Amino acid sequence: MIYITGDTHRDFSRLYDLETNENDMLIILGDVGINYFLDENDIKYKEYLKRFKLKIFCVRGNHEERPENIKSYKEKKMFGGKVFIEENYPNLIFAKDGEVYNIDDKSVLVIGGAYSVDKEYRLLYGSKWFENEQLSEDEKEKILKKVKGKHFDIVLTHTCPFKYEPKEVFLQGLDQSKVDKSMEKFLNEIEETISYDKWYCGHYHTEKKIDKLEFMFGRIKVFNKDEFIPKYDRNGYEIIRDYCKQEDVYKNDYVCCPKCNGKNIIMQKGDGEKIYGLDEIAIICNDCKKTFGFSDVRYKSNCPKEL
Repeated sequence: MIYITGDTHRDFSRLYDLETNENDMLIILGDVGINYFLDENDIKYKEYLKRFKLKIFCVRGNHEERPENIKSYKEKKMFGGKVFIEENYPNLIFAKDGEVYNIDDKSVLVIGGAYSVDKEYRLLYGSKWFENEQLSEDEKEKILKKVKGKHFDIVLTHTCPFKYEPKEVFLQGLDQSKVDKSMEKFLNEIEETISYDKWYCGHYHTEKKIDKLEFMFGRIKVFNKDEFIPKYDRNGYEIIRDYCKQEDVYKNDYVCCPKCNGKNIIMQKGDGEKIYGLDEIAIICNDCKKTFGFSDVRYKSNCPKEL
């Protein structure tokens, strides 16, 4: 089985929802976080991930060093294209920008990188910032020439084409005129010059679909399928995600299941430290054995969305 998820930033708790073996693989759409510190802290996370029984296929984000700039990574042939792997961590695979892979019998184009909108903050306070986080003009030209006019089953990128930017999640108070949009505009060119069936991206810490493009963050899906993992909660109840709105529960004073009208229900609580406002995140119905998630829970930007 192949799975896909958004940015992890060294928080790999979502992996515990997976029952995997060595033949399974999880695709992470950038900002994995394991090439960030460039010291023993990275090794600690890599040793941790090494214990999981699955391959982890990583798109390069902006908050991590390029694997080709780290001496321990070697270029190898895999999935019909070139990847970067460290000898001590063979299950951790980094895609090469602009490569085309055969994954699950699908042609998959991968393009990493983005601009860090918090660049000035990072430089001011001594946090990591990577100078070549974006593609160079030469790299863009070569990739555009390579893919022009071709069809791909799947496109995997860290950021998104400019026309699909989710403006509703932009940081408040940030002057967008000072944000470098060159990667997004380049991906616009890519999007306009190729044909494709599905496009996945991360970067924006949101989850939404626009046309054939899907933003991913904290939840896991089966690759190329509209199927979330896990399917069932800890009680064995089927999870129906984004079924109803939190605001409607309180406006209508619900005392029954929104699906079967049964009254044997309880409210599922979230983590109040990570969710704005009211922390109910779902209705659990003991009659129809389902958990109905709210679509309008206001999660903080660094909190994976469970339902």
